[in-house]
Amino acid sequence: MRQKENKLELTENELNLPENFREEQFLHTVASDKRHELLMAPYGVSFPVFRTLVYLLQHPEGAAPSQIADELMILRQSMTNIVDTLEKKELVERSANPKDRRRIIVRLLPQGFALANTLFQIENDYTQRIYSHFTKEELEEYYRLQRKMSAAKEEELNKILEEYQAGGV
Repeated sequence: MRQKENKLELTENELNLPENFREEQFLHTVASDKRHELLMAPYGVSFPVFRTLVYLLQHPEGAAPSQIADELMILRQSMTNIVDTLEKKELVERSANPKDRRRIIVRLLPQGFALANTLFQIENDYTQRIYSHFTKEELEEYYRLQRKMSAAKEEELNKILEEYQAGGV
């Protein structure tokens, strides 16, 4: 990519690669969500609900709905709807935060704990079945590249944000 007179000039490869990459990433995300939806369908659980239940399973002390939403990258309004639904099904309870009674925390109830454990095991078994198609070395390389990609994304995002700040955007 070359910058010329405040205009970006892109080669044919530079124009195509990001589009193909974005499309591939989008299709991967949609396919992943769809696979999880199918795995959880017999339990009437969507992928965001599954993620919420597993998050609460990993945080037995409970968590604020905003914290769950932020960490799972789910819109806060969507999290409110998820918690409302789970509460109606008696899978979670809302209670006052003992450290700050103005805030609420969400905790799994026994039935929610059992469902979260079951779903977590289903997802874990599914993952192990996928892993069986790869050698240990292939999996190590895959995760090494994932970490490298994540680090590069974070680094480039930070650079862009600094450029925005410097340019007054």
